[in-house]
Amino acid sequence: MNVEPSRKHSILVVEDDPDFSALLQSVLQEDDYQVAVAHNGEEAFQYMKITKPDLITLDIHMPKQSGLFFYRKIKSTYEFMEIPVIVVTGLMRNDRDMNLMIRSFLETEHIPVPNAYFDKPLDEQRLLQKVNEILHPSSNTV
Repeated sequence: MNVEPSRKHSILVVEDDPDFSALLQSVLQEDDYQVAVAHNGEEAFQYMKITKPDLITLDIHMPKQSGLFFYRKIKSTYEFMEIPVIVVTGLMRNDRDMNLMIRSFLETEHIPVPNAYFDKPLDEQRLLQKVNEILHPSSNTV
């Protein structure tokens, strides 16, 4: 019998701050994820044309293309619309405000809201818990 080796889940970190993207990359790699980093939405979209990630972490405020416009673009592109997205940003100080802002931006185009929101500074354990919950749903059921 051929048994396919388990594949590491891949995560694309879309973050313009090199120090913060390095932190995210380190935290996720320590939890055995394969991680790629893009420093803006254009770079991320080009990467995704070659390698489709299993999950994306996304900053909102970035150069060249805001995170919201990048999010709208991937959720409007058939081959990427099912990829889970976790927003990690310093723009809002609570999930409710972020959810309202993003929901109002996306609602008119019937685009679903992101899977989760995290504020900077980052609670690394909460982020890992959410990533694991999204990428390993069967291991979260009791």
